[in-house]
Amino acid sequence: MTKSRLIYVSTLIAFGSGCQKLSTIPTASDNFIIFPPAGLFVLSAHDASILIEWNPVTAVGFLYYNVYMGTDSSHLQFISETSNNLFYIDSLKYTATYYFQVTAVYENGVESPPSNFASAEPINYFNPVQPIGLTVRGHNDNSGKYISLIWTANTDGDLAGYEVYRDTTDNFQPDTLRFSNLVASVTTNFLKDTSNIVTGREYYYRIIAFDFAHWRSVPSQEDSDMVLQRPTLVYPANDSAINYQDNLIFQLNPVPGASGYILYFSTSADGGDVFTTNIPSNENIVAYSGAALITGELYYWHVAATTSDPNTPNSVSNTFSFAFTQ
Repeated sequence: MTKSRLIYVSTLIAFGSGCQKLSTIPTASDNFIIFPPAGLFVLSAHDASILIEWNPVTAVGFLYYNVYMGTDSSHLQFISETSNNLFYIDSLKYTATYYFQVTAVYENGVESPPSNFASAEPINYFNPVQPIGLTVRGHNDNSGKYISLIWTANTDGDLAGYEVYRDTTDNFQPDTLRFSNLVASVTTNFLKDTSNIVTGREYYYRIIAFDFAHWRSVPSQEDSDMVLQRPTLVYPANDSAINYQDNLIFQLNPVPGASGYILYFSTSADGGDVFTTNIPSNENIVAYSGAALITGELYYWHVAATTSDPNTPNSVSNTFSFAFTQ
């Protein structure tokens, strides 16, 4: 088991079935003494994760620790270096016994003999914690109709994934027996749901986390949204010319279910916003009130309809252009 250079001494000290370090006696190097870490023990071990701790090394010339681990105490492998006297590792096997030793690395790359052994079996004790922070948003744009879901990633050491459940009624319960309302199983805390999305229908979601043994968490709190129809633009019409003496207004057709709209007015089809404003859901006409426009220039506009968040687009119209002329 080597990663950095070891200090060898003339007297071999037996380490039992350990990782065959040659000495636990501190040895001198470059005017400082090489002390190995002491007091290594397992602070916690459960649910495929282990936390170990040891006494901090305060000797002159100390830089950091090397951590070694294995399921065979005679063949430990380097897994990480750390500057802390605590080390956590997860995604282990529930039924395996894991052995650990720690060394101290000093200036010039000198590595101490290893610490004492510590070992543990991280058996499965608990279900995963309840997922939190679920946010559901509908979308309808040039890329299609879908609902995006994102939630806070679980920190369980044995997390295997998430089950995403959907229903069209609120306060629903995930069906973990027949899976009638299971949408997908994922390993990330994000889903783009495109399955059989109907415009104007409210969809409710809940998330369940599961571990390596497929023990399930309590379902998350519910969140919902719908996918709106895309707004249709009325005025200025696409590829039209607007006289500079006219008062510039924007008009769109109302979108059923929208809580409001966002108007984007720009100098480019890809951005360069000149004017952006929110429009209440009970209005479909808004007058331009921005900076003076330039005659002979081509301008672009589009509208997004919103639902629960007035600043987050749900459905997005096509982009129209018009010339502002004399």
